[in-house]
Amino acid sequence: MIYLVRHGETVLHKGICIGQTDIPLAEKGIAHVSQNTLPQLLALQPENPRIIASPLRRTMQTAEILDNELGAGIETESALKEIDMGKWDGLTFSYIQKNWPEAYEQRGDDFAHFRTPKGESFFDVQQRALEVVLPLCKTPESLILVTHAGVIRTLLCAANQTPLQELFTYKPATGSITLLSKQIFLEKTLYLE
Repeated sequence: MIYLVRHGETVLHKGICIGQTDIPLAEKGIAHVSQNTLPQLLALQPENPRIIASPLRRTMQTAEILDNELGAGIETESALKEIDMGKWDGLTFSYIQKNWPEAYEQRGDDFAHFRTPKGESFFDVQQRALEVVLPLCKTPESLILVTHAGVIRTLLCAANQTPLQELFTYKPATGSITLLSKQIFLEKTLYLE
């Protein structure tokens, strides 16, 4: 099985474009992961778990909370980082809309392929994530991938054969766990290779 774990709530508020800005979990996020995410994961009883996390601070803090109980060790994987929002990273969406109105509109028209200035597209994110996740699906361990909403959305699009343009129909909450069968994931994503 694949357990897609989204990191806990961060210190930044809604309305800010957060990609690879390296921010920590909020106290509330730490508490939620400890009191909700971890017990949920333990109840699912992952066999021979392997924890692989994005190297950003918010995902590493989440992975450490899980690993304190599981004792599996944590591997880091850059391909699991959030989308690179380039020049927009860390700015409010209202500021972006005001200062890059045409680009902001283009992003809304093509979420899948639009690249922010000096950033990447969700298609880029999906490709880099799949390059790592597909070979991992052929390993015997349960995969606990501690990552970000953007990565989870692109993987769910691949798993469900949903057009990438519709990625925002998936809404993984902070601290949530999404389960995927490795075998079904491999079968469904063969057309993407």
